[in-house]
Order: sequence, then C-alpha cells, then structure tokens
Amino acid sequence: MGEPIIEPYEGKDYTKVTFKPDFKRFNSNKLSADMISLMKRRVYDMAGLLKVKVYLNNKLIQISNFK
Repeated sequence: MGEPIIEPYEGKDYTKVTFKPDFKRFNSNKLSADMISLMKRRVYDMAGLLKVKVYLNNKLIQISNFK
C-alpha cells in the first residue's frame, strides 16, 4: 500500500476512487471473472443505495430499485 495521491482541484466537489490491484502480491497476473463480477455488483449496490451519481468505466449507472 502506498501513500494516497491528493491533487489540488478547483471544480465541483466529487470523490473518485481508482483501484489498481497488486497482482504480484497475490501471485496472479489478472483479475478472475468472479472478482470482476463481484466488484461490478458492489458498484451497482452503491448506485442503488446512495443519493449520488455513480459511474463505472465512465458510464453513469442509472438504477432506481433492485427489482
């Protein structure tokens, strides 16, 4: 784990989270399909539960309920 990179910003308030897996630490060279599906599910969970705009790969997730 490294130090966070915090850059000055003068625009509208927002939070951006970037995930960079440490493949060497986990003796892997890619994310499994199961892990990718799990992370996508968590993004959709946030989009449905939080009252903020949530993007996945620069695409706005529009969800109003979980039916």
